Amino acid sequence: MKKKLVLFLTLTMTVGMLTACGNSGSISASGSSSADAGSSDTDAGGSDAAGDDSEASGGEAAEPVTIEFWNSWTGSDGDTLVAKVNEFNETNQWGITINMDISSEFSEKLATTLPTGDCAPLILSGTGDRFRYGEYLLPIDDIWENTGLSETDFNANAIEVCKTDGVLYALPFQNSLYYMYWNKDLFEKAGLDPETPPQNFEEWAEYASMITDPDTNTYGSGLFMSYGNQEMCLMEQEGGWAVTKAGDGKWSVNIADNDGYKKYLSWMKEIYNNEDNPVENEIDSMFKAGQIGIMVNGPWLAAGADEAGINFGMCKIFGSEPKGDVAGFFVTTSASDAEKLACERFMEWWYTGNEGTALEDTGAGAWSLKIGFPTAYIPLAETEAYKNNERLNALALDDDSKDSLWITTDPDFKGWAETIAVMGNLTQAVVYDTPVDEALATAQAEAETLVKTYEGEDALAE
Repeated sequence: MKKKLVLFLTLTMTVGMLTACGNSGSISASGSSSADAGSSDTDAGGSDAAGDDSEASGGEAAEPVTIEFWNSWTGSDGDTLVAKVNEFNETNQWGITINMDISSEFSEKLATTLPTGDCAPLILSGTGDRFRYGEYLLPIDDIWENTGLSETDFNANAIEVCKTDGVLYALPFQNSLYYMYWNKDLFEKAGLDPETPPQNFEEWAEYASMITDPDTNTYGSGLFMSYGNQEMCLMEQEGGWAVTKAGDGKWSVNIADNDGYKKYLSWMKEIYNNEDNPVENEIDSMFKAGQIGIMVNGPWLAAGADEAGINFGMCKIFGSEPKGDVAGFFVTTSASDAEKLACERFMEWWYTGNEGTALEDTGAGAWSLKIGFPTAYIPLAETEAYKNNERLNALALDDDSKDSLWITTDPDFKGWAETIAVMGNLTQAVVYDTPVDEALATAQAEAETLVKTYEGEDALAE
């Protein structure tokens, strides 16, 4: 086994996993490298372009306006985002230019620029960041008056996790739900039915042992050792959320004595002991190289796997309701009034396009039909192109509830991101031979500290 890794999983890695996968680096909207993500022809918050009193989506800004747009979509899905932003810049009716920067250092940039007012006016991030960065985010309830968008056109549960105390701080961008992937060619090579993925944990382990081939550096299983969200997709099926809220407003941490978590961790550890899973975290790259038989990831992996020519299947994990989170468009307090309006108009364009644009050709349409993300935009979901998409139909939510849009903790827990890191540290500790009970006790204590930090010293249930 490799040298023991440091068990600390940083928050910035966690948040990065919530929003993007793939290559590192920084990409501008034109697709070129961007050495200085903060540079712009228009300083954040500094535009003097009129437009505050322009009427709804049909009005025209008095002057062109340029806005910075930051995100961390560094994977193959980022190519689609770049193409759509370029299309917006070339065709929008308002004279708006989006200067987009995609960076693997997105989380660090937020942490340093939001407090100083130097952040981009428009960002993409997990909607749970409304808790972490709330004081630096602008309410956008006026988007329903400033644009042609309607709140009733969005899934109510996706909208709900974009609100704090009833105030809208984000517009849903993608449902970052997690699914099972399997390599059909590796299944066939191992004598397995390539159209039938494992239906339970026992079959996962059995199939993995049949697929693993040391001579070709192929592994049957692709568990992410220290990325809490991927592991929690499986662990949650056995033991539920790590942090939950009771009816009296108190919070419970459900880790240390969780028999379901113990069962999962023992199962996971056995797969590593059998050397059916690589002791590293570049599992998505290995899957795209044809070296992983079974794994869990979000829809963002599908486009890269398609491009790599992998013959793969994608489905709900053991047939259960998919879990994950919602990523959204946020407007930061760095934005001027004119920039805020420009941000809202870009969001409108993302969902509706220009006049005469078919919904399947919009940014949201491409995000679903090209990449494979289930949409929160109801008019798109009702198009024939969407309804006839076999992959999207296979991934659709059955119980379209707010609970299905979250994975590790109750959606209202302010320490959700740090809890993902706690769970990643937990699984990594077990892989590197920490006894399960000891690792669970450590994670319990860490999560209880998070509850006290974010919800108050007296927030823990007795």
